[in-house]
Amino acid sequence: MTLLFGLATALAQAHLNLIIPVSIEQTKAIELGDIYNFTHGICELTANGRQGNACSESNTSLGKLLVRGEENQRIQITVKATSNGAVAFTPILPNGKQTLSLSLSDVPTELYIGGELIVETPSSLGGMSLDYVIEVNYQ
Repeated sequence: MTLLFGLATALAQAHLNLIIPVSIEQTKAIELGDIYNFTHGICELTANGRQGNACSESNTSLGKLLVRGEENQRIQITVKATSNGAVAFTPILPNGKQTLSLSLSDVPTELYIGGELIVETPSSLGGMSLDYVIEVNYQ
């Protein structure tokens, strides 16, 4: 009895689409201005203005992000809340939420971002800054 072994080969394909990766650049930081330093004080800054029991009269401005990527690419942007023990900060996108879906164009997409700040525990007076995360997912 003779056994014969053969080698079989086949050609297969893999499909892909190369695209320009999405990039986000902060061109202007959010400026929440002066905040009264008391527990549970809230100050919110959006495109509609500034409101809350901890908002003091001062200069404020929305932050500005530039989003670049493949034209017609659909993405979802999510901003994450953060806290440092003294204050909690929740970024707010132009739609008033923490998540926004959009299609990119051939020019950078400008997004103006605000936020809500809650004083958790009164702390030392003076300037403070917080970092927050921006997450982008392709759709």
